[in-house]
Amino acid sequence: MDHSQNAGSKMNGYLSLAVQTLIGAVIMYLVMFVMIDSLDSFYNNLNMLYMTLMMVAPMVVLMILAMKHMFASRSANLAIIVVSVAVFFGSFALIRSQTTIDDVAFLRSMIPHHSGAILMCREANLRDAEVKRLCGEIRNSQRREIEQMKVILARLN
Repeated sequence: MDHSQNAGSKMNGYLSLAVQTLIGAVIMYLVMFVMIDSLDSFYNNLNMLYMTLMMVAPMVVLMILAMKHMFASRSANLAIIVVSVAVFFGSFALIRSQTTIDDVAFLRSMIPHHSGAILMCREANLRDAEVKRLCGEIRNSQRREIEQMKVILARLN
């Protein structure tokens, strides 16, 4: 057996993992925006990035552990797992503390969040009269707040 080809195959497994992780992260990030009411509420934001990283990191660990035959380097595997755990807990800390979220980042996170509430109220199969009234109030207030946030965002940018 040609060991240079085998070494290349090992590296291809790690390259494949990196590519799959990157593509998966982009897909996960974009899928989170399915909850917005309209495309004008799409704002890239740090909170969605942190959530994406929190989903991707355990997936990488799972892939390394479940497909050991593709990832033969124990030291590389350990390094990837340690980095993944650090990314997960680092993202968790950042999303819970909001340390990196300034005025602009806050608004860019809140607009899609509010838009999701509008979508849920519009599409939910509600029967209770009080819940329907509440949803009407939520839709109106969230629309007003989104418009206000867009005005502030334009001023801050």
